[in-house]
Amino acid sequence: MEILIAFVVLAAAVGILYRTFSIGLRNVDAVAGYSEAIAVAEAKLTGLGLEQPLQEGDESGTTEDRRYNWQVAVRPYTPPGATPDQPGGFFSPHQLLRTTVTVTWNERRDQKRTVELSTIRMLGKSPT
Repeated sequence: MEILIAFVVLAAAVGILYRTFSIGLRNVDAVAGYSEAIAVAEAKLTGLGLEQPLQEGDESGTTEDRRYNWQVAVRPYTPPGATPDQPGGFFSPHQLLRTTVTVTWNERRDQKRTVELSTIRMLGKSPT
């Protein structure tokens, strides 16, 4: 009888350990996915305006391994409490653009994950 009880306790302990390690590995996989997605987004933000002039618009694509999809949106930005340039008013020599990079990927094919990074870039306006 004591041996039977020992086997039951051992089986329960092994089941609990298996579940604990399984959850831990799943969390490690999720963290790795987020880390790679943040690296993709940071690389896109860093490269904006280097190969071609930064301008308003959208661009999208996929990483080489086709695991991550990315989208870059560049929009004019007006700080809260400020008014955009108006006829007859003060004209700023700079233009602010908000650049947002959104990276999406599927984790274990059933969960869609998303990371979004934004920054503000200042450009000199061309004289008109």
